[in-house]
Amino acid sequence: MLITSRRIVFAAIILVIAFISTVAIYQHNQLEYAASLDSRAINIGLVGKIDSLEPALLDNHEETLIASAMYESLVYYDEESHSLKPLLLKNWQYSSDSKTLTLNLKKGIKFHNGKQLTAKDVKASWERNFSTARDWANVCLFLSISGSRDRLEGKTADISGIIADNNTVRIKFSQPNSAFIYMLTNPIFWVYDTEQQTSPLAGTGPYRISDNKDNCNITMLRNDDYHRGKPRITALAIKILPDEDEAFNQFKEGKLDYLDKVPLKEIKNLKKDPQYQDGYIERMLLETYSIGFNLYKQPWNNNYQLRRALNYAIDRHAIIEKVLEGSYRPAKGAIPAGLPGYNQQMRGYSFDQQKARDLLADAGFPDGEGLKPLALYYNEDEGHQMVAEMIAQQLQEIGIEVELQEMEWDYYKKQLAKNSLGLFRIGWQADYPDADSFLYSLYHSSQLGITNYSGYQNPQVDKILDESRLQTGNSQKRIELLAKAEAMIVDDAPAIWLFQKRAAKIAGQQVKNLQVNSMEMIDWYKLELIKPSLDNTAENPKPKSGK
Repeated sequence: MLITSRRIVFAAIILVIAFISTVAIYQHNQLEYAASLDSRAINIGLVGKIDSLEPALLDNHEETLIASAMYESLVYYDEESHSLKPLLLKNWQYSSDSKTLTLNLKKGIKFHNGKQLTAKDVKASWERNFSTARDWANVCLFLSISGSRDRLEGKTADISGIIADNNTVRIKFSQPNSAFIYMLTNPIFWVYDTEQQTSPLAGTGPYRISDNKDNCNITMLRNDDYHRGKPRITALAIKILPDEDEAFNQFKEGKLDYLDKVPLKEIKNLKKDPQYQDGYIERMLLETYSIGFNLYKQPWNNNYQLRRALNYAIDRHAIIEKVLEGSYRPAKGAIPAGLPGYNQQMRGYSFDQQKARDLLADAGFPDGEGLKPLALYYNEDEGHQMVAEMIAQQLQEIGIEVELQEMEWDYYKKQLAKNSLGLFRIGWQADYPDADSFLYSLYHSSQLGITNYSGYQNPQVDKILDESRLQTGNSQKRIELLAKAEAMIVDDAPAIWLFQKRAAKIAGQQVKNLQVNSMEMIDWYKLELIKPSLDNTAENPKPKSGK
C-alpha cells in the first residue's frame, strides 16, 4: 500500500516524539546516576593529630594524606608497572653526562586560585620548602643540586642549580643522582602558588580546603578545574580523632564512610564479618619495622657475630601471628617488596635458635654468660610494647636478658638523633618509592647524624651506592648495584629487619574506586561515593540505556 504525504508527516512526528522521549529518559538516568555519585560529602575518619598542612612542614601520615588532596608532585609512582609516570610534567630527561635533569611541564594547569602553573612556580615552591623544612632529612634531598649548600649557608638568595624558563625546569647537579627523579614524589617537592599570601596555599590538586575547625574537622571542596577532570565527589568531610577505638565505633555507627586506620585487635573479626568483608582493605606498604644496633656503642660496634646471633634468635612469624594479627610480612632484608631492586631470592635471617646459640658463643657470650642485660628502647605505643615483649622473651630463650625502655615519641626522636640508644626500634617509610631511600638514607656514611641511625660505615657499600646514583640511563645496572649493596648490608647485620607493614583500612559499601597505594596515599580524584538508590534495588546504580 502506498503511503500518502499526510501519513508520512504523521509518522515522522511519531518518530521525533519517540526519539525525544528516549533521549529524555537516557539523560534523566544519566543525571540520576551522577547525583547518586557526588551529591553529598564523603565522611572520612583519620586517627592522629594535625599541626600543619604545608608541604614543607608535614610531620605524619594524617597531615600528608590530607595535603595530598591539595598539592601534587611533578611525577607519580605507578604501582602496576613499578615505574614513574608524569603528573604535572609532560616528560623529563637526564643529560648524557647525568649532570642535568630537564623537566617539561604540561601546559594549562591551574592553581586553585585560577593562576596558571609555570616553571617559576616550581622553583619558588621548592626554594620555599627548602628554607622552611623542619626535617633535616628532607633538606638533604636537595643537596645534590648545585648551589643548594650555598643557599643553606646563606651565601645566595636562591638555589642556582634550579633554572626556570617558561614551562621548563632544569636541574644542575653537583653530583649525579639517578634517584632524584624518584625524590620528586616527596611532599618537599610539591608545588603551590607562593605569591598567594593567605592560608591555605593554593595547590593544583583535586580538592581545596573550604573550612578548618581547629585542625579537627576539615571540609574540602572539589576543584572543578582540576587538570585530570572533575572529581566525582563534591566534598571531603574529614574528622581527626585522637583515639582509634572511638574512630572505629564511629565507623560502625555509620558516622564515617571511610576509616583510615583499623585497630589491630579488630582485624581478625573484620575479615570474618560478611558485613565488612567487601570494604576491608589491606595494603602492603613501602615501610619496614626493625631493631637497630648502635654501632657507636658496646657490645655492638665490633661484634659482628653478636648482631647476627640476635637476628637468628627472632621468630618473626610468631610475632606477626600472635601480636600483629597477621597484618605484617616477615622482612628478609632492607628493601621492602614492591620496589624495583627487591630481591626475592634474599634469604635474610631465618629463625634458628641453635645457630643463634652458636654465634652467641663465637661472640664470646656462651648461653649469654658475661653479657649485660640489654636495654631495648621503643616509642610509646601498645603495639610496639607487645612486639618488644615478644622479642625480649625470644632472646631470653637463648640466654640474653632484655630490659624494656619505653619513651614518649618526641623525646625518642631526639635520642635517636643523638645516637644515645643502644638497641632501638625503628620504623622507616620510603621518603620516595625507590630502593635508594632504604639503602642510601639508612646506611650510607654521608647520612651519619642524619638518617643513618645505626652509625653503619662500610666504604665498599658507599662506593656501590655512589655508583648506583650515576646510572641515570641504565636502570638494570642500577638495580643490580642496589641489590649488591643490600646483600653486603644484610650480611653486616647493623639491624634486625623484622617486618614489612600492611596497612588496614575499612570503607562502607557506598564507597567505590578507593585506591590506596604503597605509600599509603589515596587517589582522591578517582574516589566515588554511591548513594543508595531510592527503591533500594541497586547497590551500585549504573547508567541505563533507555530502551
